[in-house]
Amino acid sequence: MRKDRNKILPASGVSTRSIHAGHDNTRDPHQPLITPVYQTASYAFDEVAGLWAYYDKKSDRLAEYARYGTPTQRALEETLMSLESAEDCIVMSSGMNAIATAICGLLGQGDHMVSLREGYRGTFKLFDQHLARFGIGISYSGVSLEAIQAACTEKTKLIFVEVPTNPYLRLVDIEALVKFARGRGIYTLVDATFASPMNFNALRQGADLVTHSLTKFLNGHNDVIAGAVLGSKELIEKARSFRNLFGSNPDPHQCYLISRGIKSFGVRMREHNRSALEIARFLEKQPQIEKVWYPLLESHPDHALAKKTLAGGGGIVSFQVKGKDGSQSAGLKASTQVVEALKLATIGASLGGVESLVHQPSVMSYADMDADARLKEGIYDNLIRFSVGLEDTADLIADLQQALATL
Repeated sequence: MRKDRNKILPASGVSTRSIHAGHDNTRDPHQPLITPVYQTASYAFDEVAGLWAYYDKKSDRLAEYARYGTPTQRALEETLMSLESAEDCIVMSSGMNAIATAICGLLGQGDHMVSLREGYRGTFKLFDQHLARFGIGISYSGVSLEAIQAACTEKTKLIFVEVPTNPYLRLVDIEALVKFARGRGIYTLVDATFASPMNFNALRQGADLVTHSLTKFLNGHNDVIAGAVLGSKELIEKARSFRNLFGSNPDPHQCYLISRGIKSFGVRMREHNRSALEIARFLEKQPQIEKVWYPLLESHPDHALAKKTLAGGGGIVSFQVKGKDGSQSAGLKASTQVVEALKLATIGASLGGVESLVHQPSVMSYADMDADARLKEGIYDNLIRFSVGLEDTADLIADLQQALATL
């Protein structure tokens, strides 16, 4: 008797869905416990009638060519669909590609979009350097519903926000944003990479599409780059066409590694949440600290909204250290001294893995700007972003304590 888990999974917890959703291999005569890596470029058909059935959508065949997908890839997509309560999902080669694909699937020449000005700078470069070339207008707003509303025009077709934002972990009320957007016929696209499906579900809040950099918390092992877009079948089909023709599918081994990483997602994310909150509280008490940014701290400007909408604060803690004076140069010297003094946390890009990573946004993301320009963008040179890994919390705190003592 074959086990049928599909009926119970929708009501199951995050860990159960992370392990079992998408991995029903009962139709395989060998019934492998783990979905295999389908390392192939093409799929064989015994007769032409099989191809006609596939093209007429009367076949359960996934594809005729691997640029359109593999069973390994689809298993991953179905896992993500379960975690995000989405009708459909596509995965691709990076989180940046996921954002670009989602936008290009929805917008065309002459359309306009609004984005928060706070977020990952690579996204802003995509908007300013490339989408603008294709005739897509972009306006930026502050982190508030009122600011977003003011930035919209008659041509606005899309609002893009991160939840929470990079690097200050700010929040916008997504339910209120969706209500406004739907009244104007505007799509909402949420990058929930920092929150992860453990802590926030944008689609349940009414967002049209959600993106993730799978590189981060979902894969969680700092060894794969990939992204995903999730939402309704109708909107995902628009994005899928763009992805397939641009050829940005991840290879099956990438998908296998991410599926393996996701199986421990629930356990890992609970520990990221717990450890990051403890570290944020520790940092807030240190005399060398000017300010700590973590949404579940009462000092955070969006604390009330975070308590209402987030199941956990996530694994990122941003903090500003005190320099000898209030200048950008003194802040840069102090933050550099701290990150270089850390022994467990590694200086590096990315986040969300089992290894703790640390960097200065002023250096890693805004090095091409001078100090005054960074300040205008809201980037303080004394700012440090700490991606809390799965090392013992006490060890991470001790490491931070000795690094701060060098100031």
